[in-house]
Amino acid sequence: MLKDIVLLTKDNSKNKDPLNHVAKYSEQVLHSARVTEFNGATAQNNAVGKQYDHSYVIRLEGIHNADKVAFLDDYRANKSNVLQISQLRRHHFKTDIYCGDTEVRS
Repeated sequence: MLKDIVLLTKDNSKNKDPLNHVAKYSEQVLHSARVTEFNGATAQNNAVGKQYDHSYVIRLEGIHNADKVAFLDDYRANKSNVLQISQLRRHHFKTDIYCGDTEVRS
């Protein structure tokens, strides 16, 4: 399926306030990313080595960097719906992002 996503990249500039430890993220909106949801524990373990409540592969054209990713509709409604990136793979002019929401612990 095609979905609009937001790539979040951590800003590494030093904060002038030594007591403020809040990380700032820059946002990059990408439209029509190819999103595939993993079904089943075996597929998740084979791809990323972990199990999540929901896990996705997001395929993008071009080389991209990100620390976190979110779906645009969810992110606009509530900025806390952010997915953790477990792997970022770069291929010839393409980027695959493997991400999940909540890790399942046994």
